[in-house]
Formats: sequence, structure tokens, C-alpha cells
Amino acid sequence: MRMYKDFESLIKARLDRNASLKRAVVAGANDEHAVEAVFLAQEKGLVIPVLVGDKKEVKDIIQKMNYLDRTYEIIHCEADDNPSEIAVKLIHEGKGDFIIKGKIETRNLLKPVLNKETGLNRKGFITHFGLMQLKGYHKLLAISDCAIIPYPTLEEKKKIVKAGMEALRKLGYEKPVVGILCAVETVSEKMPETLDAQKLQQMAMDGEFGNGVVIGPISFDLATRKESAIIKGYDSPYAGDVDMLVVPQMVTGNVMSKIWNADPENIMAGCLIGADVPIVLTSRSASMNEKLYSILLCNMLS
Repeated sequence: MRMYKDFESLIKARLDRNASLKRAVVAGANDEHAVEAVFLAQEKGLVIPVLVGDKKEVKDIIQKMNYLDRTYEIIHCEADDNPSEIAVKLIHEGKGDFIIKGKIETRNLLKPVLNKETGLNRKGFITHFGLMQLKGYHKLLAISDCAIIPYPTLEEKKKIVKAGMEALRKLGYEKPVVGILCAVETVSEKMPETLDAQKLQQMAMDGEFGNGVVIGPISFDLATRKESAIIKGYDSPYAGDVDMLVVPQMVTGNVMSKIWNADPENIMAGCLIGADVPIVLTSRSASMNEKLYSILLCNMLS
């Protein structure tokens, strides 16, 4: 069973695959943070930067950051045009493998992606997938949507579990273990999320998610600490060893991730999955490590 202790072990696994370099298309490349991140990923042997933006501005940034001698491509975008439209076109033309959000509003980034005629959303479902290097946990921990779907229905949770398992399998997990996070580990009519958790667990037992395990409802302590399971008498071979947590609502995951990120020893990578290609979607205030490892994640999922 594949297990990654931290992001450096994930990078090693990517390099051990000896795969060709992926073309990372930066939509809105007139942004120093995005440019620095994609060239750092290049240094790690992961990508070739494809930079979409005003050619002069992008060139000035590259010169300022001393990257002129690197291998890269600049695709000019007029000030009034949407660089995401160009990025989507490059993907369709086979000239890019995934997209990185640069200096562009999220809604403008996603609009061309979601276009029903020319976009990249053939499956009709996009969700956010996070991967956390969390102090005190023995391996990288994935977490479901913290940014896109505010109040997922049972059907949407089913799609989230399926997409999350597919992502984990691409990373090398043969049998992903997904915990459906709730405040308690018992089913209660007064807590609808526990009913959803029970149904998702049954779906997994019926084989609807393929080779994978769903446990739920389960509380955070039982999902991540075997000691807690022993103390509470919670009998499951997967207690304290889940690969992914599915949160009941976006706000839960969003608050959890922000609390975790307050500790500099914790690092969260994130991207959008479900579209034809993964999309790096980090805030401009994200740390360089967070951006680098988000690019790594998209690299391995593309």
C-alpha cells in the first residue's frame, strides 16, 4: 500500500516514475508569485512553464527574477482578453497539461473552463481536492472541498468521494481509505450528515467506488488517532489511518485548513479536480511551498 510521509517523498515518487516534463500553463503570468512558483517547480524537474499574459510584463518579471536562461514559452494576451480562454485553448491543442491560476480572479479563471461548448468540464463536476502535510499525522492527509461546493448534497458527496479516490489512485494508492467526517461516530436523525455518511459507507460496501474503503460517520480524532479509537472502544482497522477526510460542508474544511495553516510546519497543497485537467487554485497569499506542492499535485494528477 502506497504511503507518503511528506511532500518531499511525493516529489521523489514523481521523479522515480521518470515521466516526461509536464507543461504548466499559467493563466495570468504577469504575477511574480506565480512565475516564481512555476520556475521553482521547473528546478525540481517537474514542469516546463507556459506563461500566458502581457508579453512585455511577463518578460520583465522573468528578467527581474533572473530566469532568462531557463526553458519557457510566453503566449501573449492582450489586456482586455481573458488569459484563461487562451489557457483552455492551449489544453485543447495539446500544448499544455494543466493550468495554474496567476493574476486573475477565480471567476474569470473558471468561466472558460466551465463553458459548455469550448470548456474543459465534460464530466460536469468540479471539486477542490486538498493534500495536507500535517504535524502529528504519519502521512499526507487528503481533504475534500474547501473552496467550491458550499453545502454538498448526498449525490455531490458521492461524486466527491469518487473523484477523491480517483485522485489518490493516480498518486499510487491502490485502496484509498476515506473517512466521512462528522462530529460523532454514531448515526443520528438530528444530524443529517451522519445519515449521509452511513449511506456513503454502504455505497462503498456495495462496490460503487471500486477498490476503496469508506468509513463513516467518524469523528476527526478517531479518523486520525488509533489511541483515541482504543480509548473510545471504536473497533475499525482503519481508525487513525485514513487517507482522506470528506467534510460535511465547505466551511468545515475551510476553517480546518486555515487553522492548520497557522502552524508553519503544516503545508497544504490544493487543486481543482474533475475537469479534463487539474487546476492549481491557491490564494496569492499562499506560501511558496504551498504553491510548489500544489503544482506537484497537479503534475501527478494530469
